[in-house]
Amino acid sequence: MLSVATTSQIRKLESEWISACDSNWGQVLMELAGHQAAKVAYDLWQSNPYKVNVVCGSGNNGGDGLVVARYLHLWKVPVSISFISSKNNKNDHQMTSKEANVNKTIAQNLGIEMRLVDKVSALDLKEVALVVDALLGTGLDRNVDGLYKEIIERINDIRLAKELTVLAIDVPSGVNTDNGQIMGTAVRADATATFGYLKAGLLCHPAAELCGNLNLIDIGLPPLGNRAPEIYLSTVEYISSLIPERQANSNKGTFGTLLTVAGSTGMSGAAFLSSRSSLRSGAGLVLLATAKSVLEHLPPGEVIYKPLPETPEQSIDEKAVTEVLALMKTASAVVVGPGLTTHDQTVAFVKQFLIDLMGQKDILPCLIDADALNSLAKFTDIMDSKPKPFVLTPHPKELSRLTGQNTQEIQEDRISAALAAAKKFGSIVVLKGARSIVASYDGRVFVNPTGNASMAKAGAGDVLSGIIGGLLAQKISPFSAAVAGTYIHGLAGEIASLELGMSSVLANDISMNISGALDQIANKEPSTFEETLFTWTV
Repeated sequence: MLSVATTSQIRKLESEWISACDSNWGQVLMELAGHQAAKVAYDLWQSNPYKVNVVCGSGNNGGDGLVVARYLHLWKVPVSISFISSKNNKNDHQMTSKEANVNKTIAQNLGIEMRLVDKVSALDLKEVALVVDALLGTGLDRNVDGLYKEIIERINDIRLAKELTVLAIDVPSGVNTDNGQIMGTAVRADATATFGYLKAGLLCHPAAELCGNLNLIDIGLPPLGNRAPEIYLSTVEYISSLIPERQANSNKGTFGTLLTVAGSTGMSGAAFLSSRSSLRSGAGLVLLATAKSVLEHLPPGEVIYKPLPETPEQSIDEKAVTEVLALMKTASAVVVGPGLTTHDQTVAFVKQFLIDLMGQKDILPCLIDADALNSLAKFTDIMDSKPKPFVLTPHPKELSRLTGQNTQEIQEDRISAALAAAKKFGSIVVLKGARSIVASYDGRVFVNPTGNASMAKAGAGDVLSGIIGGLLAQKISPFSAAVAGTYIHGLAGEIASLELGMSSVLANDISMNISGALDQIANKEPSTFEETLFTWTV
């Protein structure tokens, strides 16, 4: 796993590190950052060896860009610098920090071509093959406007015409580095060289689509240490460490029994997809408890079926609680929700089941998904913030029903939304979507790098619930099961899309490729995103 920093965390760390080392250590950090970013720029330039223009703002991001320009110049790359100048600063461009001004002076002494840009038409990109974006760094908290907005839009327009490659320094200018939102406008980069630690916002959409290939540059910062929130990016090496080994001397009991409470007439597929995915993810035995009329629609196979009392609409009736609690005595974990419906009696079943489950001395790990979440939204007062071994797997609309926060607000800050819900319900929350977020009530967060748009299909969430449930049955902790299950799910989707294309993947195809995902994880073969994440060390 890779540590991920918020803007305040990285700034606090850098400030403390400079104070602990020397007041001039900020100059060293800028040098290390710019030198390594220059290597990334040089690699990009070699593929199209024409002119490079480093577009600099006034802050430390611009200072990093000046170091990049210096090294490119020393490496005989034709490079120039464009300073974006305010109207009151046309004759000379003063940087806002001592470190950045030192690098401006060095660039001047080396004779690197410099130009002050006080209007967008003055930005000369003729014969320029590579633009280095050093306009705006981390911590942007208001929309980009004025000349900076015009410059960013000009760069994007020329890039779109396939006339430019763009390298962003630390972050694409205009991106909020905590939540990934675009602050009015933002640079669309082909590559981003980010310093010290990954930034949370760069891993969240829509900013994730603007970064291009991420290059993580080690500039010698110490560990982040105790912090809140504690954010990580899942990696194949870490996920591999969470998956239990299959010992030779084992049997189905070794790998646990999962009880899945799911399904209704017309929604038997959701129940079956979830149950079979649990077996494919390693559970020893899966019991599917469903409305008795559903059984005739289910195929014979490895899943064991248990009929439950049903409503007139052929969904699970409230009277089924007693039978489900009896079945739980042989289970090591429970999944509830796929395909349940929200008929009144089914909602009453979910409520009483959860109340009884939470009232047990040793609460069985439980994954709550789909219509069980929609039912829970009607009586959230039964779930307090006391920690419990529950995993909730909402998509944004389901989380909105649970918390009252609208979906736009959730999507604008997915990490914060998932964390708040996890603390509110004392549970693990998997906020599904592109780059799913796994949050714990104790402040830990994992961003999942696997998966792609091929998985935007009905039933994909049922497969996820089955995978996580299968891991819970194997007695993996709820948080680890959620982190690993989300990774496996996305990787299975990636593998399926390689064979079937981005449009033709079905939920069953994701389930069928769980085995391939587990093999890839066992071999520590990285996901598609991890393959594009380069780590540069000094």
